[in-house]
Amino acid sequence: MKPALKSSFTQLIVVYTALVLLISLNLFWKYSLQMSLFALILGVMGFISLRTDTLDNSKSLLNKRHHYILLSLALLFIILLRIIPYIGNSVPLGYDAGLYKYGIEYGLQNLDSWILQGGMEPGFLYFIKPFTWILSSQFILTYLLIALCALLGIAIYLVSKEYFGRDAGLISLLIYSVSIIQFKTFWYMYYKNILGLCLALLAIYFLEKSKIKKKFIWFFVALGGFLGAVHRPTFYIFGLSYFFYAFISPYQNKKYNLESLKKNVLYGLAILALFVSFYLGKFRPALFVLSNVAQGFVQTGEAPGTFINFFTYQYATLFYLPFALIGFLALAKKKEFNMVFLWALITGIIVYFQFFFFNRFIIHLDIALIILSAYGYSILIANKRKLGIIILAVMLLSAGILSLNESKTSKPLVNDQELQTIMQLQNIEPNAFVMSTSSYYSPWLQGYSGRRVIAPGLFDYDPHSQEEWIEFWTTSDINEIKEFLKPFDRPLYIFSGQMQKNTLSQFEDSECLNIFHKSGNSIIYNYSC
Repeated sequence: MKPALKSSFTQLIVVYTALVLLISLNLFWKYSLQMSLFALILGVMGFISLRTDTLDNSKSLLNKRHHYILLSLALLFIILLRIIPYIGNSVPLGYDAGLYKYGIEYGLQNLDSWILQGGMEPGFLYFIKPFTWILSSQFILTYLLIALCALLGIAIYLVSKEYFGRDAGLISLLIYSVSIIQFKTFWYMYYKNILGLCLALLAIYFLEKSKIKKKFIWFFVALGGFLGAVHRPTFYIFGLSYFFYAFISPYQNKKYNLESLKKNVLYGLAILALFVSFYLGKFRPALFVLSNVAQGFVQTGEAPGTFINFFTYQYATLFYLPFALIGFLALAKKKEFNMVFLWALITGIIVYFQFFFFNRFIIHLDIALIILSAYGYSILIANKRKLGIIILAVMLLSAGILSLNESKTSKPLVNDQELQTIMQLQNIEPNAFVMSTSSYYSPWLQGYSGRRVIAPGLFDYDPHSQEEWIEFWTTSDINEIKEFLKPFDRPLYIFSGQMQKNTLSQFEDSECLNIFHKSGNSIIYNYSC
């Protein structure tokens, strides 16, 4: 039975690899034949037919020179993919560029209510502050973020190498370098997320290293505590993973080591104490998000977070999904419930069952599956060396083609003309308010107008409910406009961008609304009533 299954797996994995290559060349529709189901079946078949005890982490496929050449090429590709969108473009990518620009320049100085309530974690602001002494905010938003993406690749490499051997470390870095999901994380400019993942993975690395040298455990504690001050969602996943690891890991050889459990609990408490210390004082309101998290476990599917959905994610991971499942099942079989295994399990449950922030946790799930797929590829290569290397090479080529195309077509959400229009607001009265009539432009106005921003559901100056905003967007009565704008101090300017419907254009001839500046379809109104 097993030889037949092994032969079938070999044939099917070749067919699957060929289909993935055709998909990358746009010669085959990726949603055809339920490719994700095909990937899962292959993963189970691979786990059953391949021997997982043949992997020798002491041996390497490559000598050190070739190993580090490939490592350098992977890092270079990571950087290249992220530089391409900035060739001939100076506008930062993503939704949150304006928020980060404001946080970098004024976060610790102004301490706005929206920042203190969780808009920017204190650890991130403290981390970024020294860079502002020598670098511009533009450089920090672009090239420092690219450097952090490369650092994340190194952290993935270190964790995979420590858990599964040098070859797995290299494979994981190569997979990360061509991951569309991780490129999209960069495109969305999830700065804190990327930095948080770096800290989490380095902490996990030092936790494993501490089994050999105990002093490394304090690096784990320090990085884990600081992680909570930099990005709470990543700390949430990290904390849950360590919670279960703390109680599972003391069970060895059918015995429970209470001394080991005691130490694990103490380290966990030390991490929590360090985490909380950053939020004492003015940043205390940022801690009170647990009710939202709890609600997300009861009312599933209602707090997705801004990112791709799970359906799209399945088809973005075809080149490594079967191997991630092989790696996951191999660890389960060996009862090696380490931090990587638990991280994958927890994020998989959150994403699949649509618990709190589930779309955003796809990013974390992807990191865990990249590491596990490196282990799965290593198992395949250990069983079928030539076939495994060829399949890995073809899969990397396929993913690399897709990622390169994604990079070439990636554009900022606003163009240079729109951004220049927004920056005209720096010339209005210093005490003026600027209103954004669309959440699309709100972060950009916050970061680039240099003035206090009124935005629907954001920042510190919005007294209106969602229903009142809807009435404002849809009314054709100037008196309703006046009533809506009555609570706001003057001078008051209103921005309308070219990517939104300009509901105020019908009032341009009124005595209240005058055009202050216009460029294309981007308009700044001065409201004078």
